[in-house]
Amino acid sequence: MHSMTERFTAALHTIDSDRDVAPMLELTGDDAELMKLDERNGTSGKDGARTFWEDYRNVFGELETTFTSSVIGERSAALEWTSTGTLRSGSAFTYRGVTVIEGDEDRLTGVRTYYDSAAFVQKAGGTA
Repeated sequence: MHSMTERFTAALHTIDSDRDVAPMLELTGDDAELMKLDERNGTSGKDGARTFWEDYRNVFGELETTFTSSVIGERSAALEWTSTGTLRSGSAFTYRGVTVIEGDEDRLTGVRTYYDSAAFVQKAGGTA
């Protein structure tokens, strides 16, 4: 999983900087399962992965993710991160979370991301 973890983080940086999900889709297996914190946003396969990553990126204006720690096993890895930037509204934000990836050195079979959703609650009581 070491090589996959490096490829995953590089692909995520490409999504952050260029809004290009293609490198992430190249890593994704045909029946991979992807899930965000709230579980309503679960998707699968390459088409689901495209939607998952495009929906993720479309929440933000500027975005930069820094990976701060990782635990890498034989078939999975847990990656801690901090992201900063702006929401689409222009409001600045910082949030932290963990992404768990599963698979092998060739393909991702699972992606689960857990994050501090409080960063998206606007001062007026609405959400991003």
